[in-house]
Amino acid sequence: MAPTVVLRPLEQLVVVELSGIINSDFLTKCQGTCKILDIDSEQPMMQVGRYVFAGEYDDALGTCVLFEEGQSSGADPEASPELSYKCHTVKRLMMQRTFLAEKKEGDNSSGDFQFQPLSDGMSPARLDSLSHFIQNPKRTSKPAGEREQTQ
Repeated sequence: MAPTVVLRPLEQLVVVELSGIINSDFLTKCQGTCKILDIDSEQPMMQVGRYVFAGEYDDALGTCVLFEEGQSSGADPEASPELSYKCHTVKRLMMQRTFLAEKKEGDNSSGDFQFQPLSDGMSPARLDSLSHFIQNPKRTSKPAGEREQTQ
């Protein structure tokens, strides 16, 4: 009888710094869920709610330490949560809010989208009209385990 092998999905923790956020509490409303495209590429993209971010990996100034929040052992519900060390890294993913526009026919640029960076002079109505969601299921990223991990 052959031994049973249990395969678990690979997990990769990434420190992400977002900039260009209009609504400061949108992460709370989205409950931390996001879609990530091409995380192993030079310019990964991320969608959180209706916001789209493009970024690149950068060396952090110092070390980023990640903690996991656990349940407080005391009976006081307002007590500080227990934190336990999860991991550390010297890399971070710097993400800038961006706007996507569909590629026009006859445009010879590469990729399915063109980037339109956030401009301070744009009206909110114009910003909303430029936002599109990433919905192309054909473009997927490589498995997280193929990326070299840095400690």
